[in-house]
Amino acid sequence: MEAKSRRRLIFLGVFFLLVGCYLAIRLYYLQVVENVAWAHQAVNQRSDGLALYRQRGAILDYQGNPLTGRDHRPYLAIFPALLTTEEQKAIRPLLAADQVWREGDECSPVTIAEPSAALLRYVSERPMTGVTFCTVPLRYGIKPIAHHLLGYVHPASGKGLAGLEAVYENDLTSGQMINLAVMTDALRRPIPGLGWRYQEETGTRPGSNLVLTLDLALQSKVEELLDAARVRKGAVVIMEVGTGKVRAMASRPVFDPYAPQQSLQDPDRPLQNRALTAYPPGPLLNPIIMAAALESGKFHPEQIFYDTEAGHGLVTMTQAFAYACPAVFREVVSALGGKSVSAMAKNCGFGTATGWEIPGEESGSGITVTPVQIAAAFQVVACNGNYYPPVVVEGLQGADGKAEPLVSAGSSPGRPALAGSTVVALQEMLEANVLYGTGQQAQIRQGVAGLGGTVISGQARDDAEAHSWFGGYAPVAAPRFVGVIFLEDVPDRADAAATLFAAIMGECLGR
Repeated sequence: MEAKSRRRLIFLGVFFLLVGCYLAIRLYYLQVVENVAWAHQAVNQRSDGLALYRQRGAILDYQGNPLTGRDHRPYLAIFPALLTTEEQKAIRPLLAADQVWREGDECSPVTIAEPSAALLRYVSERPMTGVTFCTVPLRYGIKPIAHHLLGYVHPASGKGLAGLEAVYENDLTSGQMINLAVMTDALRRPIPGLGWRYQEETGTRPGSNLVLTLDLALQSKVEELLDAARVRKGAVVIMEVGTGKVRAMASRPVFDPYAPQQSLQDPDRPLQNRALTAYPPGPLLNPIIMAAALESGKFHPEQIFYDTEAGHGLVTMTQAFAYACPAVFREVVSALGGKSVSAMAKNCGFGTATGWEIPGEESGSGITVTPVQIAAAFQVVACNGNYYPPVVVEGLQGADGKAEPLVSAGSSPGRPALAGSTVVALQEMLEANVLYGTGQQAQIRQGVAGLGGTVISGQARDDAEAHSWFGGYAPVAAPRFVGVIFLEDVPDRADAAATLFAAIMGECLGR
């Protein structure tokens, strides 16, 4: 009996030993021998994908708010291989109107931007595994936001062709593709619960983000007010006092950044960035003339002149500035000489490009200036006589979120351009112009110091155009923003720019 029990124990021991060896061998086989096969099947679970778009670095405002990719466009995505035979037969006639597939490519996944009403109705009534809706970010959104400054990319290659898109092409461009994928098993059956996913390709260089000095909130308000005022052609520049940072910049007319070629033959030149285009400054050259006069020591603010043209009679230099008396300014320029005025204009930034390297920017001269140059010159008066070069780029931001500064905007105290006594005198003149002179249409409750007027451009009578300008800063007591409004070809609307300045600056300061 004892021998029989011993044999039974030995038998059980051998049995469990053999089972254990089998399990160990099987586990080894699964983990080592079949590892490659399992890995391939794991990859196959993600093989049903569709390339949606190539990733590109974002363009952000100074607070990190996106200026690009704010809006998305819906697409209908169809994966024929995931449809049943019956579904394929039913859906193919509905796809004919959209011309989705070329001959021989009927099984490739596709996206349809504007599907027919019949197709939309069919897929909404009959949910199918191989059909879903997806979204693709619109690079420039639905409403215009600084289109001329940002520029545009080639619709096929995605390469930057204009504006900052072109200047920073090497930094913004990326090799990463964003795919739409559905998780399937090796037999291409959808895996329950995993659903559709957006997948980012790995192993390729991501694009850097470009951070600008723009303020999205201010930029949006400027764009809205330009549209509300129905500005046909013109530009607006809003600059922060004491830094040279451009917080808003817009040009009109706008163009379609997705089809810029449509604007090439437009006589209104929608592709032209008027904020960086040089125009005759007209009365906005008067602060430069007065600065040169005061710095020369030959004139002072309370000096008396006799206005022989506008009928104001005896006026002080400040009053002559406020009333924009042409005869007085001619007398001052005659006494100074053209070289003194030209030197002062150059000292305040006229004739010097911004250095932003944006294609199409004009450097101007003493005779013609850009709205950005005008803004920089008014900032000299608004902030203690120092000149700050205009800045529009804060720096680059890597994919890891770390900043890579290109410029140290606002870190420099600026360079001295005007003496303190000259600055005080000019501030009083600009304030007088808005209080009781030609710039009264620019008044707001916070107080404005500025100057505007009309200039006639064109050599012949038949091509002459009347442009309306206004430049200034606010609030008067503690200036925060410099603003410049330029309206091209607005006959009989001399105060148009001043009126728009009041509306925009009121919004900037928060009414």
